[in-house]
Amino acid sequence: MQPQETDRAPGAAPLLSVVVATCGRAEMLRACLESLLAQEGPVFEVVCVDDGSRDATPEVLADLARAHGDRLRALRAENRGPGPARNAAVAVARGEWVVVADDDTEAPPGWLAALWAARERTGADAVAYALAPWGNEGPAARYLWFRHRFTVGERPRHGYIGPAFLLLRRADWGRAGGFPETRLGAAEDYAFCLALQRAGVSIAFEPSITVRHHFEDDWDTARRKVRAAGRDGGAVYLEAGRGRAGLILHAAAKLLTAPGWCLWAYPPDLYPAALRMEALFFAERVRACSPRSISRLK
Repeated sequence: MQPQETDRAPGAAPLLSVVVATCGRAEMLRACLESLLAQEGPVFEVVCVDDGSRDATPEVLADLARAHGDRLRALRAENRGPGPARNAAVAVARGEWVVVADDDTEAPPGWLAALWAARERTGADAVAYALAPWGNEGPAARYLWFRHRFTVGERPRHGYIGPAFLLLRRADWGRAGGFPETRLGAAEDYAFCLALQRAGVSIAFEPSITVRHHFEDDWDTARRKVRAAGRDGGAVYLEAGRGRAGLILHAAAKLLTAPGWCLWAYPPDLYPAALRMEALFFAERVRACSPRSISRLK
């Protein structure tokens, strides 16, 4: 009988490294890490990079490290954004496989085992999982949730490009070059997925595997996120070789047809806000695709 992934000898390197970047979310981080450390299945470690927090994050990490030993490893880094922080975590990860998790999520029991099982079931090199709301969100958070659901879809598929909540080989992370080292307001996940695609890494999306996500519940944050998606997403796709005209035409078609598709993508009370957000997205995408724009990835 072949040894199982859970049968690794004491002291052996973990099979999986769950990497978490965090900044200034001490209480959410505690809940996130506790949910991760409670997982069962493959032998794993959690590597958390504190990206320059100024709150109680160092104390939370120290407290949890005392309780969990070397299953939780914490690093401190200069504040550069989640992409570089994740790269720093993977640089010291010991696992053959890496899972990307966010500090504002909580994983239900069985999440890691289900993600690991999906690796064989899908036959893909990497597996993407999905976000789920808590169910008690206010209007802005609900808008962000419905926007996320529309963006990633609700059906399993291969060829996934989207938020980089992934299980993948650490070697494939290296082949793709990791996340952009430039700070971006959005779309660093798309840049990473596109880099994986160029490196020949196939990604399957499994929407049935979810973690609970705290969507931010204020409209200023929602508008900032939408603007950043239009701006930085444009820069990412331009860097990947997409044409400016094609990106603008695609954004224009999306805006012009928004009165129709927003009817089924959003509930009625969010419909007016969704239309306004699409106008913001289009304006930023056009600016990002201007011939005089300077790439944010340089």
